[in-house]
Amino acid sequence: MELNERLDKFEKLVSDKPSSFLSKLAQYKANKKWIDHSYNVATTVLEALKHKGMSQKDLAKKMNVSAQQVNKIIKGKQNLTFETVGKLEDALGISLMEIISYNPVSEIKINATQVKSVEKTLTKELHKNDLADFTFSDNFKQKKGVQMNVVYNKLTQAIKYPKVG
Repeated sequence: MELNERLDKFEKLVSDKPSSFLSKLAQYKANKKWIDHSYNVATTVLEALKHKGMSQKDLAKKMNVSAQQVNKIIKGKQNLTFETVGKLEDALGISLMEIISYNPVSEIKINATQVKSVEKTLTKELHKNDLADFTFSDNFKQKKGVQMNVVYNKLTQAIKYPKVG
């Protein structure tokens, strides 16, 4: 490499122009969620193309879009509209997203863990061996909820319950 080439490379490295890295990072952070989804779609589309033996050009024809748009999609560089997602799904015979149908907020189901209650009043100090006939796991923890208290203790020592009545 000649001295002039090395000097040119060095000048590019020590340029007076501010780096665009921070602005690119800020843009990525601001758009991270849709960028991540876009990459997931890109991966899924590439897998579907491979599985079906289709080319990007074939997909573009089926979707009635340009080959450049398909290229952006499979590079994860396209912020997709519902229309484009629908075209992709139809052209590839796959499902890329699931839209939850409208329900009033009061009807939306929330994942919850159900706790089976034990119908027994405890009136004495219990030790671990006293619990042999119960179907508790070895570890309990106290968590207070709106309608229940759940007991949790390592059971290495006696659990003292208040007397009822």
